[in-house]
Amino acid sequence: MWRRIGVAVAGAAVLLALLAYASLRDNPARPAIGERRAVVSGGAEIEYFVSGRGGSFPVALVASWGRSASDFNELVSALNRAGFATLAIQHRGVDGSTLPSLRPSLHTYAADLAAAVEAEGIGGEIAVIGHAYGNRVARTFATDFPERVAGVVLLAAGGSAPPPAEIQPAMPRALLQVWPETTRAQAIRAAFFAEGNPVPEYWMSGWYPLAGIAQGRASAATPYEEWGAGGSARMLILEPRDDALARGAGERLRARFPSRVELEIIEGAGHALLPEQPAALSRAVLPFLVSLERAAGRGPGS
Repeated sequence: MWRRIGVAVAGAAVLLALLAYASLRDNPARPAIGERRAVVSGGAEIEYFVSGRGGSFPVALVASWGRSASDFNELVSALNRAGFATLAIQHRGVDGSTLPSLRPSLHTYAADLAAAVEAEGIGGEIAVIGHAYGNRVARTFATDFPERVAGVVLLAAGGSAPPPAEIQPAMPRALLQVWPETTRAQAIRAAFFAEGNPVPEYWMSGWYPLAGIAQGRASAATPYEEWGAGGSARMLILEPRDDALARGAGERLRARFPSRVELEIIEGAGHALLPEQPAALSRAVLPFLVSLERAAGRGPGS
C-alpha cells in the first residue's frame, strides 16, 4: 500500500512540475529591431536595442506587461526614418534581460532604463515612450530622473485604477500557455484589441510569464503617488478609443494636469494599440517629438 501511495505522490509531483513548467515557460517574441547592447543594472543584465544612431534626438521605448521591445518594431522604423535615434529596452526576464528577483519596484525598472541611457553616453534630455505597463515605467523614470526627460508619450496610459473586473480573467489566459490557443486568442482579443481588429501572430507569442509576475509585484509595491504625476515633464497621451483595460485613464490624467498634458484619441484601437493603428500612431507621435527636439535645442530651427 505504502508503495502505491509513494508512486501516486511521485506521479502527482511530476504532473504539478509539468503544469508549472507549462504555465511559466516563455513564449518568445519576434526579434527586436536594432543593434543589441547590454548593461548591468541592480544585479541584472539588461538588454536593449539601439537604431537610428545618426539621429539628433534620442527616444527611449518601454514595452507593455510581460511583452518584448519588439512590439515597437514598426514605430521604431517610423521614428528612425523621421531622423530620431531609438533605444528600446527589454524588461527584466524578457529574452536577454535577466530576472534576479521577483520583487522589484517601478523604480527598479526606471533605474534599468537610466543605466542603458548612461551606457550609451547620451547627454541632455530624451523623450520616453511607454506602452501600457511601460507607461508606468516611463512616468517613474520622469519622476526619478527629471533632468533627463524632455517629454513623455504614454500609449494606453493605465495605472490609476485596476482593470475592470470582467476583463481581468483574460489577462492570465493571454500570458500563460496552459489554455488552448483558441482560448488564448479570445482572451487576447477581448483584453487588448478593438472589435474586428485581427490579432497578429506576434501577439499570440511574445509573452513572458515570470517577467509579467515581477511587473505585477512592482506595481503593487510602488504607490501611485510616487510615479503617477510623471515628474513635471510634458506629456502626450494617446488613448485608444476601445481600451478595455484602461478606459478613460488618459482623460483622468489630463484633467489632473491640464497645463502639461495633451490627449489624442486613437480610433479603431484597443489596449494593444501598436499593431492596430501603426500609421495613426506615428502621425500623432512625430509632431510631439519634433516639438520636444526643438525645445531641447537639437532640432531644425532650434
